[in-house]
Amino acid sequence: MDISNKTIYYSGVNALRLEWPAELSVKYGVLVTFNEGEENSNEVKYEAKVTRLKAGTEGQPLFQIDRIGDVFVNEMLPDLVADRLAYALGKVFYPLVIAVDQNGGFQTVYNHQEILKRWPAIKKRVLDNFEGSLVENYIERMEKQLANPDSIQLAFLNDWFIQTFFKPLYKEYGQHRTTGSIFKFPIVKDFNVEGYITEEKLSGQTNSFGAIELLHNGVIKPLEDDLYIANRATGDYEGYYLLHPKYRRIISVVSDFGYGAPVVSKVKVKITVIPEDGLEFDHDFELDTNVKGMPVTEMVVIDGQRSRKGFWDRLLK
Repeated sequence: MDISNKTIYYSGVNALRLEWPAELSVKYGVLVTFNEGEENSNEVKYEAKVTRLKAGTEGQPLFQIDRIGDVFVNEMLPDLVADRLAYALGKVFYPLVIAVDQNGGFQTVYNHQEILKRWPAIKKRVLDNFEGSLVENYIERMEKQLANPDSIQLAFLNDWFIQTFFKPLYKEYGQHRTTGSIFKFPIVKDFNVEGYITEEKLSGQTNSFGAIELLHNGVIKPLEDDLYIANRATGDYEGYYLLHPKYRRIISVVSDFGYGAPVVSKVKVKITVIPEDGLEFDHDFELDTNVKGMPVTEMVVIDGQRSRKGFWDRLLK
């Protein structure tokens, strides 16, 4: 079924609504690159599984995030003791359950008590495999963090995957499919910056392989305070989201962040769906034909001549 370059009909005033059934899991590859092209460039790569859960006790939308396999730093397993230790201790957080708001934006860590119950076993495993004062120091710091829900919350406010994937995307975009927000990302930690003033533009047609495009363009918004005028931070943000044409879940994200205060920092985040074994990433692509007011002339028809490019060529063109 060819749904490339077709008109998209949204409900409401161009409202983007997520259709992700409970218990459905989707795997993603995650690549975070720091200062790409510079001498101090580093990249972190891993896979994650995201599962929609049933609503929480107060009706909150919940998602579970699992880390799959190892985390690679510059294409290698961490070799420094400090890195391996941090990775081993960090396993206590997964599976991680988070609550999001009605627009899909990250709100809180939901399973704090489950994380605490895991800690004794994780701690024992670490003590069995590491020794020395560094281990004791890391364990002490981790125990202080685990005891304070606010500290755990802060840790995930600085998590690149969560802060890119769980943004408040699902809302009305207005008559012209354009709206605006102020977004914060982990690259901005100064107290004199509100975040990135971001224009969010939703596509009116599917792209060349049938996905919905959502474009973000933002610039740093400093606090309006005379104390910071002389040394005001600058920076920009570009985000390119590809969404499933029917279910609206994320297929791919490529985001670039720049921040100068005054040293310039750059971060690139790529999140890409990992197709189920033997299937194309778009095997279930179809347009929602149940939107009120859709004219019959725009209904999709079967086209057996659909072109098939390679996976990466089509997804990250």
